[in-house]
Amino acid sequence: MSILGPLLFAYALGCISFAALVGRWKGVDVRKHGSGNPGATNVGRLLGKRWGRTVLVLDVLKGLLPVLLLAVPPSIFDAGGHVPVALAVVLGHVWPVTSRFRGGKGVATFVGAALALEWRAALAAMLVHVAVKRLTGYVSVASVAMAWSFPALLAGGRLIGWPLGLPAGSAAGPTAWRDGLLLLCLLALVVTLRHAGNFVRIRAGTEHRAGQRIPLERLDKS
Repeated sequence: MSILGPLLFAYALGCISFAALVGRWKGVDVRKHGSGNPGATNVGRLLGKRWGRTVLVLDVLKGLLPVLLLAVPPSIFDAGGHVPVALAVVLGHVWPVTSRFRGGKGVATFVGAALALEWRAALAAMLVHVAVKRLTGYVSVASVAMAWSFPALLAGGRLIGWPLGLPAGSAAGPTAWRDGLLLLCLLALVVTLRHAGNFVRIRAGTEHRAGQRIPLERLDKS
């Protein structure tokens, strides 16, 4: 239980859908409007930027706090303790047992977890997000680019002396660094797979651009 406890707790926190809660409070089912995704971007399109930013902050904190406060003790799986917690909380957001495993896309929660692990690389990855969104106009493309740039930045940083970022007090040897980086690549893959539908819509020319607000009467989830 010393291993499963933190992971189950982080997963349970990840299952909390702030997008769905805010939508319910405002009388809108975010799973049936707009893109149908219970995330900050869809909330912003449906209810306005203020509510989208509120959900964004809450989802970031949902990823940040468990990774800072929880760790998995060393075991046969050695990833520095905190990276498995990051995986658990993001998986809870993406596949919540409380919503029949139909959750969000994990981007904001991923950002929070990344900030807890290595804030310098996380901020650099966020700049990648901003740049790609400006260039393409698509949040989905920017989110996937950011998810992969975080482990890529850590790997590149190690070549110039950065260790895999872990909260203060964590011991990270060569095995922990390798396992942690692999887990972060797994997280990036999860984010990518959750955006598969967005890439299909981009190809079809029906994907919504960044900042575009969707009228509530449009329920086609396009």
